[in-house]
Order: sequence, then structure tokens, then C-alpha cells
Amino acid sequence: MPDWFYRTVSRPLLYRLRPRAARALSLGFMGRLARVPLGSRVIDLLGHMRADPRLAVSLLGTEFPSPVGLGPGLDPQGIALPALARFGVGFLDVGPVGLSETPTRPLVERDDAGEAIVFPDDFPPLGLSSATPKLVTASRLGMPLLVRVAGDTGDELRRLIEGVRSYASVIAVPVAFANTIREWLAFANGTPVLLVVGADTPAETTNPLIEAGLSAGVAGVLIDGAIPRTGGGTVIGAPVRDLAVACVLAIRARFGATVPLIAAGGVHEPEHALSLLDAGANLVEIDSGLVFNGPGLVKRTNDAVLYRRLAGAPREPAARPAAMTWFWTALMGLGMFIGGVLATGIAATRVVLPYDEAFLGMSREQLQTINPRLIAFMAHDRVSLVGPMFTIGLLYVGLSLGGIRRGVHWAMVAVFASAFVGFGSFFLFLGFGYLDTLHAFVTACLLQLLLLAVHSELGTHTPAIPPQLRTDRAWRLAQWGQLLLVFHAVAILGAGLVISSVGVTVVFVHEDLEFMGTTAEHLKAANPRLVPLVAHDRATFGGILVSTGVLLLLTALWGYRAGNGWLWWTLLPAGALGYVPAIAVHLAVGYTDGMHLLPAFVGLGVFLLGLALSRPYLCKPASELETEWASNRPARTT
Repeated sequence: MPDWFYRTVSRPLLYRLRPRAARALSLGFMGRLARVPLGSRVIDLLGHMRADPRLAVSLLGTEFPSPVGLGPGLDPQGIALPALARFGVGFLDVGPVGLSETPTRPLVERDDAGEAIVFPDDFPPLGLSSATPKLVTASRLGMPLLVRVAGDTGDELRRLIEGVRSYASVIAVPVAFANTIREWLAFANGTPVLLVVGADTPAETTNPLIEAGLSAGVAGVLIDGAIPRTGGGTVIGAPVRDLAVACVLAIRARFGATVPLIAAGGVHEPEHALSLLDAGANLVEIDSGLVFNGPGLVKRTNDAVLYRRLAGAPREPAARPAAMTWFWTALMGLGMFIGGVLATGIAATRVVLPYDEAFLGMSREQLQTINPRLIAFMAHDRVSLVGPMFTIGLLYVGLSLGGIRRGVHWAMVAVFASAFVGFGSFFLFLGFGYLDTLHAFVTACLLQLLLLAVHSELGTHTPAIPPQLRTDRAWRLAQWGQLLLVFHAVAILGAGLVISSVGVTVVFVHEDLEFMGTTAEHLKAANPRLVPLVAHDRATFGGILVSTGVLLLLTALWGYRAGNGWLWWTLLPAGALGYVPAIAVHLAVGYTDGMHLLPAFVGLGVFLLGLALSRPYLCKPASELETEWASNRPARTT
């Protein structure tokens, strides 16, 4: 459930359900998706959320891919851990794990006004027997695993530590056991142990216990994101936020900068995570924020942390263009655009080229004797092909100069995926038996540019514009815009697959034959090679639509970021030029069947509406984002 779907569709629906049912439905779906073949790849495709390698943190003898982890409050039963691990988190916090089993699903309530999640029966422990298979699965995800244990006695705690130590990178125990920790710390078998401290517990109560634990060999402190609620139970979310920051500041002031400190508590925006890090936390956890803000919160927080970490870092000297990927992908896009211009000129005048006539054994004038509308029909096919060529060409150039040249990984992957799909569609000629020599020559030339791009360097991405720290109306509108652009891209992709299939099978649809006033059998009888020639145009058009759909889809899925005005100004002309030639040629040749043209007009309308909704967010001025950052710089206390 990426943000663009969660905020617009699934969250309004889930909020209409009882909280426990909504939780079971969403976590159950994600858990099942991650278990099916390629399910994890689908999650990666929808979000492209993996943490940047430069976010890695070495702590407690472990390499954390990101300082932003997943707290236990979102999935206390460990139902969807393999899916949640794909959200860009640097570690998973699981538990608390106890010896006794919870007989039923834990009760849960949602306080929308207070942005809090309430557990009426306290934070539910996960029984060791049911937790073990989930810990085994989670430990195989290649991600650090923090496991909390909760027992009533030292003996229970020892048994729990022995039960989870094989899977945990870090073990966390309640601070109440600090005075007796020497008796069972050895049972951790070298796994670092943290003390869990309540964010609302007074410092005069916790400081002596933390000091005792550290002197006994405890590795650090974990500030719990759950606090007791008046009337019973526990609560996580916004009510814990200020308490957690104050707790981090107090522990840092008392024990210095060397004690490893992990903090949770009401991180619902990137700025909240930065506040905890600025206060002195080494790692932070997110849980309830995914419910109230969206699954992309981790990714947006990672972006904010990365920008903070790279601020002021010297930029790498620019390499010569020919050594960089963007140079060759830009040339590939330029070649596609120029090819579109040439194809427009040919399709608007001669239509049939000499090698087409040679293949048919007929001249252009002879073709007109077969059917007076045949040339116009072929012109309509070939001009329609020009639109996607313009779209791909402009997008390749725009993504190359605006994204790939700056080291943006998603832009490179989007271009490569589209290009390889496009080149693969060339082999559709096997389905209709006509090898277009000019098409083959151009394909071979552009393929060389692609191979040069693949074997060149992407470069290092250093964000120049700060990411947005908090959601606003522009961001919420952009989720609707992104939803429309994703659906638009899927529709283009689907249309391309259908048209490609038609091109290598029946070739004509009913509206085509009605426009020409003929039948496929009559055309075949007039010249057996005529239908393969038309099939070539059809299949080529379908193949390039598939390539366009892939490019638009990956761009819509991965490219949304405040201040990416270059992307908006790339999409606008690229998308518009994809529709204008096709609509214009239909009107010019008189092929004005309403149902035939309806998809083009609807597609253009959806595309332009999606861009209009996205503009305030994508084109947000850098000065506005910099002002937001300037107002969010609390002094760090050590």
C-alpha cells in the first residue's frame, strides 16, 4: 500500500472498519503478499524504498542499513514482518516476547484526533512458541533484528533470552531487571542487551537502574514508544512524542554521548525522527506513523536523514560526459525524438517507403486502387506511432539531464527497463513475418547507445534540494495526482499489450474495417503481403506503447519528491505530445469513430488532471523547503 493508494483509497476504507479488523486485513494482506512468489518484488516495485547505502550506521557490533527502524507497535504479532522489512527500514523491533501465549488477537483502538493507537489490555506479549517461527523467518531477511523479552522473574527472562538469542542481533529487557542483570547476562551468549526505559518514567527512577545495568555490562538503552494510559492499557503515537525527546535529552545529559541509544515515540513525520536524532538518539523507530501518515513515511524519513547527513559535504568533481550513463541515455532519447520527427514527415506525406513497395510488389498508386482509404488508414497507424516516440524521447532526455546526471538511481532503472522492453518488442516481427529493414537499422543503432549507457557510471547522488519535513495540502493533493498518473500508465501498458497482440494475430479491429469499408479477406486477396505490412505497423505501435507504459509507470511510482519541478516540466510536454499526433491524424483522415477515439481523450484528460494535482508539490520552490528546514534545527545536547 504505497502512499498514493493508502491515503486516497485504502485508508478511508480501512478507517470505516473496526480497528482490529482493519489491522488484521491490512497486515494479513501484506503478509500473504510477501509469502507468494515475487510478492516481495512487487512491494519493491511499488515503492523503491530501499535505504541509501550512505545511511548505514554501525552500532552494537551490527551494521544497520538505516538509522530508521520499525517499532513493534504496528505489528505486535509479527504477521507481516517480511513485507514491512521492504519499506526501507534499517532494523525490525519485535516483541515483547513472553513465555505465555496470547489466546486471542489483542484488542486495539485508534484515536484519530490524538493520532494514537491504544491497547486496552496493555501491550500484548507474543508467546515464545508462536514467536519462534516468525523470528526464524525475520532473521533470514538480511536485516538486524531487535527482540524484546518480557518476563515476571529472572528465571523467565533467562529462558526467554536463551530462546531468542539465536535470531536476535540485539536483545532488549525491561529496566526493572537492571539490578539483577549480572546473574543472567551471560546467557545472551555475546548478543548485545539493551535496557527498555519508559519514555514517561522519571529520570530519578531510571537513572540509578541504567547506571547499574551499564556497570554490569548492558550495551545501551531503548526508549519505549508505549506509555501507560489513564484507565488501563497502553498507548503509542503522538502523546509519546515530547516525552520521548525529553527522555533522550535527559539520558544523554546524564550518561554522555557514548551510550548506544535507540528511541521510539510518535514519529509521524520526518521532522519527528530528526528531533529524536538531534536530541541524541543513535537510531529511531517508527510504528503508529505508518497508520496515520502512510507507508512511505520511512522512505521520506530516510531522505531527510540523508540530506542532513550530506549537508555541506563536498561534491564529487564532474567526470567527462562520455564516461557517464546520462550522456548515452540522453543521446538515446534524442535519437528517438528525431526519429519521431522524421516518421511524422514521412507518414504525413509519402506514407509508404520504397522498401514497403518492394515488399508488396506494388506502388503507392496501386495500393490506392485496392481501397481508397487504405493509404489514409496506414498513415493513421504510422502517425499514431509517432506520439509514443515523442513521449519516450522527451522522457529519456528529461530523466537523463534532470535525474541520471545527478546520480538518481530510480531514473536510470526506469530508462533501462523501458528501453529493454522496447528493444525486446522488435522481435514481434516473428509473429507477422515482415522485417522492416529501416526499423532494424534504427533499433541496432539505438541499442548500441543503451549498451554504452549500461556500461557507464551513474555517479553519486547528492540531494541539492531539502526534502519535505511534514505533510501538507500540496502533498495530499499530489497523492491523488500520483494515483491518477499510475493508473494512466497502467492503462497505457495494457493498451500496448492488447495492440501488440492484435498486431500479431487478427491485425484489424471492427472499427478499422468499418472505416475502410472492407474485410480482411478482401485485403488478403488483393495482396497476400498487405496484411503483414499493416500488422508490422500495429505490432510496432503496441510494442512502443508497452515501453512507454513501463517508463511512465516507474516514473510515477518512484519520482515523486517535493521540489522535483524538472520532472513535472518533463512529463507535461512528453505526455501531451504522446496524444496530440494520434488525435490529430484521426481527425485529419476522418477516422472519427467515438468509441475508437474515447480512450485517447480520456487518457489525455486523466494525465493532465494528474499533473495539475501534482504541480503544487512537485514544483514547490526550493526556498520554501529551505525555510522549513531552517525552522527545524533544534540544538543537539550531549
